[in-house]
Amino acid sequence: MNPADELVAAMVACLTDDLLERFQERAAIRQYDGGQTRELAEPLALLDVIRTHPNETYACFTRANAEK
Repeated sequence: MNPADELVAAMVACLTDDLLERFQERAAIRQYDGGQTRELAEPLALLDVIRTHPNETYACFTRANAEK
């Protein structure tokens, strides 16, 4: 699943496999169980992952930016 939003897609590409799995699960729950559109569910799911795993996501984002 590639996120619909370009910024969300770029941020999700930086996530570890574990965090990516959590993102996909949260996005699916928000979209299918919560009735949110994909365009809304994905950024909110990313925020869920950042909120619940701040240190891990920060490490992913800084590592990805250092490699550029």
